[in-house]
Amino acid sequence: MNISMDNLMSILSELDDGVIITDEQGIIVFYNRALCHIDNMERSSVIGKKVTDVYQVTEEGSPTMQSVKTRRPVLRFTQFYLTHYGRAVFALQNVFPLFEKGQFKGVVNFIREYSSIEREMDITSRFHIQKRKKNSDKITFQTIIGNTPELLNIVQSAKMASSSPSPVMIYGESGTGKEMFAQAIHNYSPWHSQPFVAVNCSAIPETLLEGILFGTVKGAFTDARDKPGLFEEANGGTLFLDELNSMPIGLQAKLLRVTQENKIRRVGSSKEVDIQLKLISSVNMEPVQAIQKDSLRSDLYYRLAVVYLPIPPLRDRVSDIPELINSFIQKYNDSLKRRVQTISREILQLFLTYHWPGNVRELAHVIEGAMNLVDDRDMITFQDLPINFVNAFRQKQGELALPNPRNQPCEGDLYDPVILGNCDTGMTLFELQNRYEKNIICRLLQKFNGNANQAAKQLGISRQLIYHKIKKHKIQREDFKDESRTRKTP
Repeated sequence: MNISMDNLMSILSELDDGVIITDEQGIIVFYNRALCHIDNMERSSVIGKKVTDVYQVTEEGSPTMQSVKTRRPVLRFTQFYLTHYGRAVFALQNVFPLFEKGQFKGVVNFIREYSSIEREMDITSRFHIQKRKKNSDKITFQTIIGNTPELLNIVQSAKMASSSPSPVMIYGESGTGKEMFAQAIHNYSPWHSQPFVAVNCSAIPETLLEGILFGTVKGAFTDARDKPGLFEEANGGTLFLDELNSMPIGLQAKLLRVTQENKIRRVGSSKEVDIQLKLISSVNMEPVQAIQKDSLRSDLYYRLAVVYLPIPPLRDRVSDIPELINSFIQKYNDSLKRRVQTISREILQLFLTYHWPGNVRELAHVIEGAMNLVDDRDMITFQDLPINFVNAFRQKQGELALPNPRNQPCEGDLYDPVILGNCDTGMTLFELQNRYEKNIICRLLQKFNGNANQAAKQLGISRQLIYHKIKKHKIQREDFKDESRTRKTP
């Protein structure tokens, strides 16, 4: 029987276990859907890259690279690894070399997250479920760092929604801090002393999720026990459903009934249980888009998005980056026993122009990774950053270093340490941030002949945001237009 390569790849794509295939150099050529969920990364961000550039592992510590070098299987390899976007995974890996007519072609690695193994062994496993009945690790709105108007408006709306039992839906890209907002809402609410229960809907198989949410009764299925679900455990407090758009559509219908009637029924039971709790959900895709893709029921969206909180990505609040850096440096100085005080001005420029696909979580892990390598120095420099960040800087460093045009309303040189906050100026951090932000926008408007849309695209922010910032800084785009560049040749 002959099986085509296309058929084989389609089968591997649908496996519940992660599958990664590399060529003979360790370059990733295949990355299935399950591994996208496990690693919290997109195929487009890993295909064509070497394994050691995607994961924070050495060649010696990577079972995939071991198999590439030895051309032998690596079986039952257990490992705790980190992706470069900060996702932590504890997994069992089995790697096999691939040969064609005796010639080595690459390796295939089957990855099973340990949480999946535990869940399949026991439905009562709570690997992905967090219960904070005493809220010992307090997260409040003061924990959320940032002063941009967009973020402050969301924080104010979240505070106002905290005292109400109405459902809240949070939208944000991965790494923007959706669960932090959910915990802050709970801790600001009148029922802050009651349970806060969180579950990641994308991390639990459909066959188990219903029982985990609603509970089970003995005899409902093989080995079923009398066990309360998360709705009952969160009763009186807050239940946070993370990545709701990953929940199966059929289960979303049952969830809608719960929200309408405030009653749940355990799997296998005919008895209904009254519940009263604050329901917070999150989606990592814009709700309208999720509805169009049939990953979110429209009626459930309207029911759960009574209060809707869209968290801006980090690229849309660039001026918050210096404050976030200072906070992370302080945090990791304590945990890693370092004495870092600042970062170099070149790195600051990179951080302020980088797109940050992993958002605040990515920034935190970049700082943490750098501080592991900084040794006893008090400044993070280029040599401490991952190679992909160094490459990004080399691509960007020439784009903003433009001469200051005559009559341009910018305040000093882009590399002036006064602007970068590296000397005693008597200015507050917020004033320094605004000054630097204005300087960058001015230079890009000069580069693009006053075209704000092109400047926004260069910075990776929305058109609405750059127009807001131009108005905030009282920048006149006409001052940057060179008529000789736009005049048509007769």
